[in-house]
Amino acid sequence: MRKFPFALIVAMACALGGCQTSQPRPSNSGTTAAQHGLATLRQVVNAGNYASLGFDSLDEVRKATLGEPLQVYQVRLDALRAFTEQTNPETLLVDIRRDLYPVKVGDRVATSIFVIGSREGWRASELGNAAVARLVSRYRHGAADFVVHVPAMKAYFVADRVEGKLLLTPVMDDPRTKLRAGETLPADVVFLQLKAASDGYNGLPQ
Repeated sequence: MRKFPFALIVAMACALGGCQTSQPRPSNSGTTAAQHGLATLRQVVNAGNYASLGFDSLDEVRKATLGEPLQVYQVRLDALRAFTEQTNPETLLVDIRRDLYPVKVGDRVATSIFVIGSREGWRASELGNAAVARLVSRYRHGAADFVVHVPAMKAYFVADRVEGKLLLTPVMDDPRTKLRAGETLPADVVFLQLKAASDGYNGLPQ
């Protein structure tokens, strides 16, 4: 499934004719920004693109609703490479003010809307990325869960804390490590495996 920057979605809407869609003003909450994103999604889905946007039929988009959001934290490559057994894994989490809103049709997760916050407020930043939305939702345990993204390793995890200990659940198998989808592990174990797998990586997008 493809992911689309919000600006591209706006351009797609205008290309349909009678353009009434524009980049909305910043919202005072992530939920409002996600609602704007969902409204735009409904305008641009057509018979030619509904599958690439994560829907099984054209009619599904009219039934779509927003699911409970997950906050996204990022782990940077330099911090991962500096990680040791003595490092507190919590210190690797960077709050990038980004939330993932699953877009649901009934009980099924169809796709996602990402929103991002800045000094001006919140905006929808990306629509689509159905695969990530579905995998994250599959391994979500509860409302307190959040997402940990390691961009350099193209890895996503569902995270939670149990008795103050950070736990990570990979959402997909990783052939570079022993990490397996759905297997919850302490964050320090995960980070040490990712650190070993990152040796030799030049930092360029994979």
